[in-house]
Amino acid sequence: MKSLISGMVVVAVMMALLLPAVSSAQALEECQDPPGNNEIAALIVKAVEAVRPILSNGIPELGIPPLDPLGPLPNIAFHIDVPRLRMDGLLNETVVRHISEFIICQLNFTLGITEKLELDIRLEDFRIDGYYDVDGLALSLFPVFGNGNFSLDVYEAAVGGGAKISYNPLSDHASIKDLHLDINFDRLVLVMECILGCGDMSDLINGLIDEIAPVVFDAVWGVIDPILTSALENGINDILKNISISDIITLTQTKEKDIGNGNGFVDLVMESVDSHIVSSGMDPGPVPNATLNFGLGTAALYGGQLSGLSTMHRDGLATIDKVADWVFLYANVAVENLQMEYDAVVKATSEVSGVQISANVERVALYLVARYDLYTNTADIDQFIITEFGKIDVNIEGLGVLGYVLEPLADVVTNLIHEDVANILETTGKEYLQEALNETPWP
Repeated sequence: MKSLISGMVVVAVMMALLLPAVSSAQALEECQDPPGNNEIAALIVKAVEAVRPILSNGIPELGIPPLDPLGPLPNIAFHIDVPRLRMDGLLNETVVRHISEFIICQLNFTLGITEKLELDIRLEDFRIDGYYDVDGLALSLFPVFGNGNFSLDVYEAAVGGGAKISYNPLSDHASIKDLHLDINFDRLVLVMECILGCGDMSDLINGLIDEIAPVVFDAVWGVIDPILTSALENGINDILKNISISDIITLTQTKEKDIGNGNGFVDLVMESVDSHIVSSGMDPGPVPNATLNFGLGTAALYGGQLSGLSTMHRDGLATIDKVADWVFLYANVAVENLQMEYDAVVKATSEVSGVQISANVERVALYLVARYDLYTNTADIDQFIITEFGKIDVNIEGLGVLGYVLEPLADVVTNLIHEDVANILETTGKEYLQEALNETPWP
């Protein structure tokens, strides 16, 4: 069922580029008009609208049957445990009806780095029906049992959602991920036929119906929510993969790229980064203890310190480019002459303590891609990756009678320093850079 619905949505969104939007019910007063906040959102609205006739009628020539009604769903169990009622139940042959009668109230697709897809869909009334079988105890005294038809009407439902948007400037395509849907409604009306054997005692359970209805709804929604969420996310991404963002953005919305136009900005950011590093006690800063096996023995390194992290600076030209609601920054940065020091205890044929290890890392270069969201005034780092790791010179003193292990020990120390420096730059260094990008006014 899940794959079938997903396929239906994919077909619909592909049709949306060619079909005019299908008319929906009269827009609610509080809805946005038009519902899409930009041209990309308008295309998505058209795609979602195109789902409507397919939900109702299907596409027989493609083997897609009508999906409104949706079902029958798999058996759905539910449990109620409230002061007046304890009940276990099972729903089967459950069908959801009238979901094609939706109104797209609002769909905002703002190109950004957090949850910038915002969705608001309304359903005046949709129905869930099928068969129930329950067994329980009411008021801690009266047995509750029965089976038969049930119907649950959901009135004035609003389905809201949000998703993260990812934009790849190289492919010029966007996609959404982590879509979530939340539903609210004005009221539920549940009817359970033949509860307590269709007799007068059914009035007892009907007095508790308001406590049963939300539990039944939550159980059914728990089944259809992931189906609808996956189908909608896949469908939206299917249409987005055919859209080049730069084709949608008008010339007045773009800014010609000027190589090197971000130099001054990056210099300010690097000053802030270096200041953060020093004020946080990270230059010099501690590095983790380590135990190394170098083949001939082991070495326990402790009290490690790294100096020079605050030498981070721009390394070449930096460029700023504006695409839609984003300002992109492309830059190379580097740190120079990093110093690493350890105390060590080395064990081989004997044990030597007080060994001093020092090292110099000539330079480490990194490539930075960051973007600033004009909608929320926040920055995020897309890439911060090491592109060059310079020569590491290791000096070890105090080995004494274990001088013969100098070379293999130096090799494993070199590997450790490479790993530690890379990790510190790509985690701690990146965190300081993120802070500086958020604090420094973007051009």
